[in-house]
Order: sequence, then structure tokens, then C-alpha cells
Amino acid sequence: MNMKRILFYLSFLSLIFMSSCELFEEDPPKDFVPSEPDPTGNLLIINNSNEHLVLYKDEYMVKKIPASATDYLVNIPNPTEGTVQLDLYIWEDVKDDPNNPDPEEVYKRWVVPLANSDAVEDRATWHISGASQYTNVATVTFRYYGGTDEFVDVYLDGRTGAKIASLKAGQDRVVGIDYDNYTLHYLYWFSDQNTSESFEELGWIEKELVNGEEKDIWLILNENRKDVTIIIPHLGSAQNSGTKYGNLRISNTSGDPVQIFADDKLIESICYLEDGSIENLSTIDRNGTYTFIMPIYEEDALEAEYILSAHHLTNGTVIETTTITVIAEDTVDWEVDGQPDGEEPPAE
Repeated sequence: MNMKRILFYLSFLSLIFMSSCELFEEDPPKDFVPSEPDPTGNLLIINNSNEHLVLYKDEYMVKKIPASATDYLVNIPNPTEGTVQLDLYIWEDVKDDPNNPDPEEVYKRWVVPLANSDAVEDRATWHISGASQYTNVATVTFRYYGGTDEFVDVYLDGRTGAKIASLKAGQDRVVGIDYDNYTLHYLYWFSDQNTSESFEELGWIEKELVNGEEKDIWLILNENRKDVTIIIPHLGSAQNSGTKYGNLRISNTSGDPVQIFADDKLIESICYLEDGSIENLSTIDRNGTYTFIMPIYEEDALEAEYILSAHHLTNGTVIETTTITVIAEDTVDWEVDGQPDGEEPPAE
């Protein structure tokens, strides 16, 4: 009788042990617990993706970011103030092993020159949108010159779109924005801290003149336009004009195809394009001609100077250089003939 009881207990314990093993074979679902934001920092994240995200710097986990568009502050030490690679992953893609994310699963990637300062004016802002299909993120510097008491807010794709920056005169803002095509909309306002009226809307700029025609203010971000500076015009003097443009007509008579650079950048990353693709627009075939629409950013200026260079396609050597002054609403010409400026090509 005692032996039967002992066998019964042993069988019962075996069943419990087997059940326990089955329970431990599968990990329970991993819950997402967001990290607390830092009290100060050099990176402000605005998460409009509706996704729980995990932030990594150089493949090391930094923060778990909640699915909220509320300002989220992160401090990432960067003593050299050089560029750092920041990666965002969707929590569901890394939850099984957050410390070893699969690079193929990266959601967004931004290579950004972070300041080693937590001052508001040095802070970078990362606008995360779930609308873009692209992984890479461009660095856009918005520059708002002094000389006015007006503040400006920058919106993407309409007055009710995402607000990505707010500036007072004399400030710059660095913003990370997904590769894609956007329109910019500027809201100007005034705030008097000495009165109860803390906000007074002054007006919007949503168009700019290009060759005498009103056009949307396009922001095109891609691999050739991954580091862009945007000059925000003042309301009033610039309200009806926006950024001015001039035409630069380049003719290639050098006998070889050439690639054109403006101020050490491919000219396609600087020029304005009404439609079509800018990809490889910097290359001009032999005996080819193309007219580039060039921006004049300086406030109240009617001309802008560009240092141009034509490069050989095979070895990248400089065939010819020149300095050109582009004039608003006018056309200037540069002939790439393979000869130094001031010399005529040899007679045949």
C-alpha cells in the first residue's frame, strides 16, 4: 500500500515536471516598455509612425521610443561632433533579441552630425513619418536670417501637415526627414511676452516664383539630396517672391562626356527641377547642352556666384573650372571646351 502511494506521488510529480517543461519551451510574449526620455539632450525625436521603436547608435541600443508624437528628448554623447549613424527598428522586429538587431530589418537610418551640446539651438530634430516607404533619412538645415521680429513654423505637405521646425530670426534648425517628395509651408507669427496675446498669426508663404511663375515650394530628398540647406524667406519682402532663380546654360564641346559640379557638389543636388528625375542630370554628353535652374538664396540678392567644374567621366579629373554669376530671371552661358579660361581651342 505504501509502495502504491509512493508510485502515485512520483507519477504526479513527473506530470508536473513535464508540464513545467512545456511551459518553459516557449518564451512568454515580450511586452514593450518605453524608456524614459532624457531631461536634456542633443536629439529631439517626434515619432509620427504609430510604431513602437528602438533607437540604436552604431548598433548599440540607446532607447525604446513610444508610439507617440510627443517630443522625446535623447542625449547621445558625441565629443568629436562628427557624424554618427542612428538606426531605428520596429519593436516587433527586434523583440526576440533586442541587443542583436538584424541590419536587414532596419526601419529608418540617419547619418547625422550631432552636436556635443544639449543647448536648444544646437539640438537636431528627427521627424519620423510612417508615410514614407524609404529607409534613409536626409539632413535638412533650415536657416532663418535675422532682421525681423517674426517667428516661423515649418510644415510639410500642407497647413495641417507635420510641423517639423519652429524658428526665430537668426536661428538654424537641423531636421532629419525621410527620403521622399514634400511641399514646404511657412507660417509666420508674432509673440509679445508682455501682453496676454501670446500668439498672433501674421500670414503664410506657400509659393515661390520660378522664372516668373508661382510654384509650390518643393523639398526633394534622395541620395543626391541627402544634405540640404533651405533658406526661409522673411514675410513681406519675400512673400511674393520667395527664393529667386536664374538660368545656367552649359554646353559641352570638349569632345568627351563630362560631369558638372557646383561648389563641390553635383549640380543636380543644387538645381531646381520642375518635373522628372534629377538622377544623373549632372552628366552632359559630348556636344550636349542643358539649362539648369539655379537658386539665389541670399535675401534681397538678384545674383549668386557658383564655382563650377567639369570632370572627366573615366578618371574624375577636372577638365575645366570657372566662376559664374547667375542672375535672377536671366540666362548665363558656360561652354566647356576643355581649354583653360581665356584660351581658344586649337584650330583644325
